[in-house]
Amino acid sequence: MTQPPAAPTVWIVDDDLGFVWWLGEIFSEAGCRPVPALSCADAVNLSKRLSVGVDVLVLNPELPGVAVMLRAFRRWRSNFKVVAIDEPSDVISVAIHPHAYLKRPSSSDPISRADWVNHIRKLLKEVAAAAAV
Repeated sequence: MTQPPAAPTVWIVDDDLGFVWWLGEIFSEAGCRPVPALSCADAVNLSKRLSVGVDVLVLNPELPGVAVMLRAFRRWRSNFKVVAIDEPSDVISVAIHPHAYLKRPSSSDPISRADWVNHIRKLLKEVAAAAAV
């Protein structure tokens, strides 16, 4: 009997607690194991203390310490995918090389929870396809 594939581990790094919590629930509904962090420093410290992998790193590229966090995570595991929250500036995009972008929801662009789960599943497929190339 073959083992089912393990659920991907998704680290979510953003300074908006409500958004991190909400996005973690969405990733969980999409079949992932979310790991939340409210800062880059928190993510690095958690990565040192937890024995949890990283398949996808969802991050706010505007947070202080992004470059340090990415170096630390890449020393730990080099083949994870990076998803940037919102579209960052060209300078940040070049620095972090995101595989995909995830647009933060806004009150002017309402989207249902089911739509977000579907969006996350599609995003995970895109990230997996990028990894296969």
